Amino acid sequence: MKSLSKIMLIIFVLILFFAGIVFTNGLEDSSSEHEFIWTGTQPADSDRIEASIDQQISPYPGIEYDSITLSASKENDKLHIHATASSYDSIYTDRYDFIYRNSELTRVGYILEAIPVSIRSEAIAIAMQDEEVMQSLGSGNNVNTAPSVKQILPDTSENFYTGKTLISVTWLDNSISALIDMDSREVVQVWTGQ
Repeated sequence: MKSLSKIMLIIFVLILFFAGIVFTNGLEDSSSEHEFIWTGTQPADSDRIEASIDQQISPYPGIEYDSITLSASKENDKLHIHATASSYDSIYTDRYDFIYRNSELTRVGYILEAIPVSIRSEAIAIAMQDEEVMQSLGSGNNVNTAPSVKQILPDTSENFYTGKTLISVTWLDNSISALIDMDSREVVQVWTGQ
């Protein structure tokens, strides 16, 4: 009886061990894999560039890129790379600009609009509760256009508030923009074009 219990225990441990391996492998396979698509001539070291881009892109939580379209143009000793990342989770895209020189990739700009609809709606609602924003938008007669909603990365937001991901909500027709901290659900800064 004791030997049967030991065998059953060993079998149980082996089942758990192999189940853990299968589960871990499944997690690795389901990571945020996306396809890189090059337009025009693909650089010789495109694999290295793609790996570096993977390290520098910042999709909003809840967004996974399905494809990243890359285009490159050479200027003197540097390669300008424009990346457009798209996701089935958003009708908007994220755009990044990089410079590649001496095997180093540097992000030089971005416009990140691929934000989940629920976060986008909530950020607009938070912005519209701010007194300065409400005054700029008036009585509602001028709120016919949808604002742009963009993710602001920590390295940029630290210049205005603190080094964390923020959301910018901007009404171009009204020349007003609100910077939103989604953790505290508040407007932390407002800019007007006046």
